[in-house]
Amino acid sequence: MDFLDIMRERKSCRSFDPEKKVSREELLKIIEAGRLSPSGCNSQPWKFIVVDSPEAKEKLCDAIVVGNGATGAPWRHQVPAFIILVEQQAVLKPMVVEHYHTTQRFAQGDIGAACMNMCHEAFSLGLSTCMIGMNDQSKMEEYFGIPHGCEVRLVLAIGHAAGEIPGNKIRKPLEEVCSFNYWK
Repeated sequence: MDFLDIMRERKSCRSFDPEKKVSREELLKIIEAGRLSPSGCNSQPWKFIVVDSPEAKEKLCDAIVVGNGATGAPWRHQVPAFIILVEQQAVLKPMVVEHYHTTQRFAQGDIGAACMNMCHEAFSLGLSTCMIGMNDQSKMEEYFGIPHGCEVRLVLAIGHAAGEIPGNKIRKPLEEVCSFNYWK
C-alpha cells in the first residue's frame, strides 16, 4: 500500500474488540517504529511504557480520567494494550539551547512524530489505534513509577477494531492549509 493510501485509510478507533489480543511481538514492532523516529538533535526525548497486563490496564484506565471525571476515552476498558509516551529531558546541541533557552523546545513534536509512526506501524499490522491526550499526571507517576518532571504526553490505545470504524476522514482543503513562499 502506498504511504498516502495508509494516511487516507487510517482512522482513530474508539471501539475495540476486547477478545482479540495484541501480541508482544506486534507491540515491539510498534515500539520500534517509535524508537526509529527522528528527533531534534537526535535527542530521543521519550520513554515508552507498554501496558498489557490486566492489572496495569486497570490502573491506566483510572489514570486517563482526570479530577472532574472527564476522559478522552470512555471506551478505554475495551482496549487490549496501551503505550504510554513519556517526555524525558532532551539533550540538545549547546547553540540550540542558547538560542531557545530550553532543552525541551522540540520534545513534544518529537513525541508526536514517534506516536504517529507507531500508529502507522500498527495500521500496517492490521491493528487500530487512538491517541489519548488526557491523563492524571500524579496517578501516572504513582502507578507506573514515572519520575516527577517526566510528563506523560500521550497514551496510545492499540487493538483490533470492533467492526468498521465509522465516519469519513474530513480534512481542510489543501489550499486552506498550504501556501508557497509566503503566508496567504
